[in-house]
Amino acid sequence: MILKTIKKITRIYFKLCLLTLFQVANICAFSQSDFSKVSVIEKYVVGYNEISRMKFINDSMLYAEGWHTLPQPKFWQQVMTLPPDSAIVNLASSRQMFARISVKQWNSLSEVEHTLYKDSIRKANNITDSATVFITAGKKDFYEFKKVMPTINKSITVFKQNGVDPWYAQAILLIESPGKTSTKSGVGANGPFQLMKDVARHEGLIVNKKVDERTDIERSAYGASRLIKTICVPYVRKMLDSAHLQYNETDLWFRLLVLHSYHAGAGNVAGVIRKINPCDGGMPLIQEVWRTTYHGFQNASQNYSQLALAAFCNFDQMVMQQNDSVFLIEGDKMLNAYSICKCAPYDKCSYLGNCISKYENDLVDGTIPFDYFFTKIKVVEAELGGLSPLKYTFNDERYNNIGFQLLKAKKMEEAYKVFKLNETKYPDSWTVYHGLGETYRLMGQKDLALLNYKKSLKLNPNNEGSLRGITRLSSK
Repeated sequence: MILKTIKKITRIYFKLCLLTLFQVANICAFSQSDFSKVSVIEKYVVGYNEISRMKFINDSMLYAEGWHTLPQPKFWQQVMTLPPDSAIVNLASSRQMFARISVKQWNSLSEVEHTLYKDSIRKANNITDSATVFITAGKKDFYEFKKVMPTINKSITVFKQNGVDPWYAQAILLIESPGKTSTKSGVGANGPFQLMKDVARHEGLIVNKKVDERTDIERSAYGASRLIKTICVPYVRKMLDSAHLQYNETDLWFRLLVLHSYHAGAGNVAGVIRKINPCDGGMPLIQEVWRTTYHGFQNASQNYSQLALAAFCNFDQMVMQQNDSVFLIEGDKMLNAYSICKCAPYDKCSYLGNCISKYENDLVDGTIPFDYFFTKIKVVEAELGGLSPLKYTFNDERYNNIGFQLLKAKKMEEAYKVFKLNETKYPDSWTVYHGLGETYRLMGQKDLALLNYKKSLKLNPNNEGSLRGITRLSSK
């Protein structure tokens, strides 16, 4: 009797094991088929000293479903390309944009003037007095998408190896700390995936006083993929199942909820879903999430998936709009196409002038060093010289403007080289010496700063900028 009972229990246990294995196999097969639908493309990325083949995500649903047309992603697209000295006046609830203003000018106003300005915006646009108006500064200096390309390429491979949708790798890297491997946040998150210390350790990373694997791209990608696989995705499944919503894990709206869980924590996102009590998923649910708060899920959390959509759109403009090659250097892209430019000499003059402007932007953005910039500019100038009698206008102001842009970006060494180059070309220009004076002052070289300020004043006694510089240094 006992023997029969044991045999019966064994048969039941064996059947249960087979059933479990069958379910696991089905889940794995489902996951693999899902990941096979993720479009990963390869491009040749052309830098100033190398050509690399890299992988990126191509998310066609972003456009097919119209996510790129929503006002929130369109707003953040503008913010990501706007320099930090400018700001967008916008409506908090919808991110409707009203105007652009100078950050310096805004900061110079009093609190009363701030209130009066926002009231005028509400009145001019027929908005209720209770509506919140934001002044959002540009983030162009933060979203350095060109620098994040190698990181995305490596992370896509790590995510796929760990059986995790590689879409999340690109999304997180584009918005968390693009191109920065060791950026520590105010709350202690670190690395390209901005992992908290305890989370990283839980996912198998070494974090102590001597070693912090969060700054290692492959280890950080491993930790992030583990977090998404074991916590974020299962919890989003659970909350949607509890709400009786149908979903596919490759749906863009599902992925956006997973991103919210990664950023704000699954508990906060679950609270948001319960508060909304949705009848359907899709875009309407995400839009409602953007309007809902719950405990730790506030404005920054609402923005997170909006930023992801905007980042994908801007990144696609850089990567997807070209053929099989991506030129990191815009000037090189134009110069490379110059040989097939079918245009009149005057148009060539304009084209090459734009080419110079692109190289200037590449230098200011930090894409190329000064020596590379100087070499390429000489090539373009030689081409322009052959278009006589049509000439491209060169003057001291052009390079001075570049130098001051570099100073604003705190790239002192490059600014110094630009001003010194300008000095050789225009030794009688007062603006050149003023620029050198400003550069030396910011570099802490007081004597050289004073010397150049005085040279500038000798050439132009009405130069108030150099006068202020001398007064500032003399008072120290």
